[in-house]
Amino acid sequence: MTALEKIAPAAALAAGDLLSRLKGARAIVVATEDGFEVACASLESIDAGRLSAITSSMAAIGEVVSLETGIGTVRCLMVEADDGYLVMRATRRDGIGLVVAALVGREVLLGLVAHAVGEMARGLAA
Repeated sequence: MTALEKIAPAAALAAGDLLSRLKGARAIVVATEDGFEVACASLESIDAGRLSAITSSMAAIGEVVSLETGIGTVRCLMVEADDGYLVMRATRRDGIGLVVAALVGREVLLGLVAHAVGEMARGLAA
């Protein structure tokens, strides 16, 4: 069994838990830092594989911006759109880089979403 296969059940459980607890959540995706889907919990039809690839690319861009500007370690990335937000946070488990992403509606309190995504990321790292 590979390290990623060992991580997947914990990631799926954490994604489902966050989806059920986070008011306004539409989908939770866990991806590897190189863009592969690890887990997804969703209330709607989404292409989790595609979203995994996108979020990993965005996390990499955030890291480059952080290094180039000297603003420190990236904690959270967010995309704001007309109908919602995508909030992302990177983490590591068993030597594998992961990105946790929450797709949420506009009605959410962003601070709560960022905190919940951070908690999930820390939990996966344990």
